[in-house]
Amino acid sequence: MDTYVRTSLLPYDFSLMAEQEAELFRAVRTALEETSDEELFSSVIWFKVDEVVDGKIRPWRDAIQLNEQLNRLKELRGSAADYVSTFLNGQATPAAIDQLKQHFGIQDAKGLEVELSKRIEELQYDVVTVKDLVFAQLRSWC
Repeated sequence: MDTYVRTSLLPYDFSLMAEQEAELFRAVRTALEETSDEELFSSVIWFKVDEVVDGKIRPWRDAIQLNEQLNRLKELRGSAADYVSTFLNGQATPAAIDQLKQHFGIQDAKGLEVELSKRIEELQYDVVTVKDLVFAQLRSWC
């Protein structure tokens, strides 16, 4: 049964840690020990083992996917702050830069860039913020 689990049921989209693998095989062995002899020698056993393995692997897979999504969001948030320099050095007019300096009370160009980068990085990206961002982009095309 270990061979079946190892070759047919272990995930290919992520790796299990040694502790997780040991926990998984313990769960399978426990399920087999609790199974009647009649079920052990029927085709039902394969479905039972599949259920046990899936029940163990699903939370681990979900946690890994959630962690990967979190890392992607952190990367996106960090890259958003990088665009401040691009905006200030290539997109913003001198009048717009003066307005930003006045709004934030910062006269130093580098200090302004640091402050704007910090604020952009701290933005909470939620449904409303994304909606406003999309609407602003659509309005800019009109």
